[in-house]
Amino acid sequence: MKSRETLIKLHRCRADEAKTKLAGLEGIRADMGRKVAELDNHLSEEGRRATENEIGRFAYPSFARSIRERKEKLAASIAEIDRSIAEARIDLQEAYQELKKFELAEEARVKREDEKRSQAETNASDERNIQRFVRTRNAS
Repeated sequence: MKSRETLIKLHRCRADEAKTKLAGLEGIRADMGRKVAELDNHLSEEGRRATENEIGRFAYPSFARSIRERKEKLAASIAEIDRSIAEARIDLQEAYQELKKFELAEEARVKREDEKRSQAETNASDERNIQRFVRTRNAS
């Protein structure tokens, strides 16, 4: 009985770890998305400033190119994180399926034991009733 409980705990722990890993990856993905949005805002702000003075017009193309390169690197990282998230979701789904399998097996075992116990109690009660009937019959 202890080994079944241990297996369930083990699979529950595995599912929790998979969930934690997925949440961490999704957090990283969200952070990278915010960084891309910040770069876009920064780029548009610098573009607006570049139109205000002569030096800004000369420096802006170089600045814009570096921002685009950073965005491309972030896009590649986001694509890699998205692949990792997809794998983590599959791992989480598999962990929950395994956990559910063991939980259902344990529920079925408990149900069988309850049915056996109930049947034994019914048999014992029937036996007592039969003996009581025989005694009352013999006493009459």
